[in-house]
Amino acid sequence: MPRVWAPLLFFSFLLSRSSGSQTVTRQAACRDRGPAMTAALEDIHKRQANIGLRALVVHRGTQVASVNLGFADLEHRVPVSAQTRFGIASITKAFTGLALLKLHEAGRIDLDAPIQRYVPDFPAKPGGAITLRLLASHLAGIRHWLDERTPALYARHFDDINQILALFKDDTLVAKPGTAENYSSHGYNLIGAAIQSASGMKYDDYVRREIIAPLGLTDTGYDDVRRALPHRARRYSYFHPWTFVVDSSAVYRVPDWDYSHNMAGGNMYSTAEDLIRLGRAVQRTGFLSRKSLDLLYTRTKVDTVEAGMTFGFFVTDSQAAHRLIRIGGSNAGLQSGLFVYPDHDLIIAVLSNTWGIGARSGEMTATLLTRLAAICMGWPEPPPVR
Repeated sequence: MPRVWAPLLFFSFLLSRSSGSQTVTRQAACRDRGPAMTAALEDIHKRQANIGLRALVVHRGTQVASVNLGFADLEHRVPVSAQTRFGIASITKAFTGLALLKLHEAGRIDLDAPIQRYVPDFPAKPGGAITLRLLASHLAGIRHWLDERTPALYARHFDDINQILALFKDDTLVAKPGTAENYSSHGYNLIGAAIQSASGMKYDDYVRREIIAPLGLTDTGYDDVRRALPHRARRYSYFHPWTFVVDSSAVYRVPDWDYSHNMAGGNMYSTAEDLIRLGRAVQRTGFLSRKSLDLLYTRTKVDTVEAGMTFGFFVTDSQAAHRLIRIGGSNAGLQSGLFVYPDHDLIIAVLSNTWGIGARSGEMTATLLTRLAAICMGWPEPPPVR
């Protein structure tokens, strides 16, 4: 079995970090740069022809940019507001990863045990043991989505996370565990099944109890499109919803697809305010223990393979100019991004209800948030997306 390294980072968010690393920036909140951040948001909103956008930038506990653009519901001319609940796609993985850390903190789950200890119906695979640490870092060799997302799947509701396993549990691994990083929503659904087993309660109920309720995320939850949800944004796309052929002359309303087949990997809704609260909770001890924060901010390394994601967040490496954990999401009808710069107490959340023109570049879920951070902090801005 590959050797897993999990070095601990002993850091303080209020004091200078260890030799060779940055010191905490103590500048005042960048209120005066709000107009420049708003202009950057308006620019991408216009270029992508998005229907609705909500963004919030909080620096040192102060809102320095709060932007609502366009419509949550184009047909009925309902404007985007702070209360608009957007789908967040893969930001769901952050909730799953944090729930796994909370369960590990409580001593109820072993990150390095074979997954069969918690999910015995998942078959053992040749090449090495699949563990929760590997799954959380996309190092387990579990595949991502292929062609199974059909109208039939989008029309089906999954009531229990264990029902999802049948979609992939018998498939061949794309790599031996621990030998390569392969992004996988299926891997996170397998984590969800393990959380359910180890906690003794439904996966989504555990996340509500341990993450959503303690942080007061009153506008965050697991979307059930069969039910009415106040302030839910409708979804739009410049790709035909079934063929995904680009048609820049028309915008489609994405059907009310059921994403419960990706319960632990991409089925949640939230607001920018709630995502900011989540970001603040993972900047310092309190919500998480020191040990859990060390795990969250430390890239998993197996022999010579180092993963970019840990427990639901992508993590900068040791050479990065500014320490950052981030997660973004996208699918037909939405784009989302959450960036947390712990050493600068800077958190950025951007949400849109559109798969806009040029959305495939990832500009709105990554480059845009980097640009907003640079404007706020006075750092060099990233080059424009071509």
